[in-house]
Amino acid sequence: MNTQTPSAQYWKDATETVLMPLMKYPRLGLITDMDGTISYFAETPEAAVVTPRNRQLLGTIVLMLPMVAAISGRSARDLQARIAIPGMVYVGNHGLERWENGGRVLNENVRQYRKALAAALDEIRPHLTIGMWIEDKYATASIHYRLTPKPEEAAAKVEYLVKDIAAHHGLHANKGRRLFEIRPPIEANKGTALAELVQEYNLDAVIYMGDDMTDVDAMEMALQLKQRNVCHATTVGVVPREITEHSEIAEAIRAVSDVLVDDVSDVEVFLGWFLDALTKHRN
Repeated sequence: MNTQTPSAQYWKDATETVLMPLMKYPRLGLITDMDGTISYFAETPEAAVVTPRNRQLLGTIVLMLPMVAAISGRSARDLQARIAIPGMVYVGNHGLERWENGGRVLNENVRQYRKALAAALDEIRPHLTIGMWIEDKYATASIHYRLTPKPEEAAAKVEYLVKDIAAHHGLHANKGRRLFEIRPPIEANKGTALAELVQEYNLDAVIYMGDDMTDVDAMEMALQLKQRNVCHATTVGVVPREITEHSEIAEAIRAVSDVLVDDVSDVEVFLGWFLDALTKHRN
């Protein structure tokens, strides 16, 4: 199934044609990534903070829609603690866990791969260079290289090794935004998480916002659901309109985006417009 969109428009040029039609759906849901979408990238995952404006806007939007959720590669506990908006749904580890009723709910198949993940990390650890570190999130793990002097060179030196060790232990390794993600071979990603939320909350329309390669899974799923008439869907890619350098991630996001926002500050403007349009339509 072809899930590529026509050439994506800047969101301000598509308010009447793409975005306003969403307002007619009574069970519209909003799903967002965190890092690079509603929070700026920081030197370390621990330093990332959702912008006050995005938190304020989402805190109001959650009161007006049947479902507002965040799906992230972070652990569900970490995601909930950093966004901290009551009423939001928090899906962590790319769909492998949720934060519900004050606790973590894991995919039933995660625990059987925990020993393999720990063993793979033990093998990888001695090969990491200065500026690289491991973030163990129990269900998955990230190998970060953003603090190395030359990140892309550092990544090239260890990419084969990381993927080879992961495969040896029956795991999958993928490259993301200045990190490698190691996951168990479970059919779960941001796309399956989105589909589950659409079904669980009986949504007739959904908006998804994201900026990274793992968000492509969610955007492709959203477009598939639209093509199958399961629900209406609009995908919002957080990527600059002007291509300043070759970027595999940016090109992949553009290919599955209905509209584009430039960066996190533009997400604030977009959500402000969305809240205003929603308020006018529902009142």
